[in-house]
Amino acid sequence: MALVQFSCVATGPFIAFKETVERIFKAINEPFHDKGGFMAEDLPDVLRRLDEAAAADKAKAAKLEEEREKRLREGSYENEIRMLEAEREDEEKKKNREDSIRLYQRMVPLQDMIRRAIKHKKPIMWTTLGR
Repeated sequence: MALVQFSCVATGPFIAFKETVERIFKAINEPFHDKGGFMAEDLPDVLRRLDEAAAADKAKAAKLEEEREKRLREGSYENEIRMLEAEREDEEKKKNREDSIRLYQRMVPLQDMIRRAIKHKKPIMWTTLGR
């Protein structure tokens, strides 16, 4: 599994799975390349798009939870028990999957790096490790 290292002279580096970075870049309509960077003057727009994508993902997660709660409230006791058991089984399956952490949560390190880079007017670079 390939990794991507982000670096900026205003912050320490961080590493993420390439698949996660590709999902983040897709969410902000930014093409992903194995090596690249964001110029300091482009960072406010990138941060705005990241914030919008994170808010949309967070809203989607809240809606899914709201629908789940609604099904629980409207269902019979037997249906509720079956549904909870099925959810427990799904949770066990998801424990080791990437989906157990939402995309908006995975965006946080990049958002933090961008905020600090904007403050210091520094670019951000990335490179893929272990292709």
